[in-house]
Amino acid sequence: MASGRSGRWLIFLLMVILGTFLGIFLSRFGVLAKYFKNIVDVGFDTGSLDLLFINLRFALSFKINLGTFIGALAGVWFLR
Repeated sequence: MASGRSGRWLIFLLMVILGTFLGIFLSRFGVLAKYFKNIVDVGFDTGSLDLLFINLRFALSFKINLGTFIGALAGVWFLR
């Protein structure tokens, strides 16, 4: 178990990430899709550089869904 203040934040962040993955996975099923759709989908894409043998691209995006909130609540409950 991680100790100290930084360890608690790491556990909380891992729970949020796992909750997001769970929400993305559950959004693939027809019955649960309307509950686990992305609430917030924010990001940017700077374009790409295509050099015939390699394609370089930089992008950053955040996806927040119901699973993210469930993961955050589980993280808070786990750390109390």
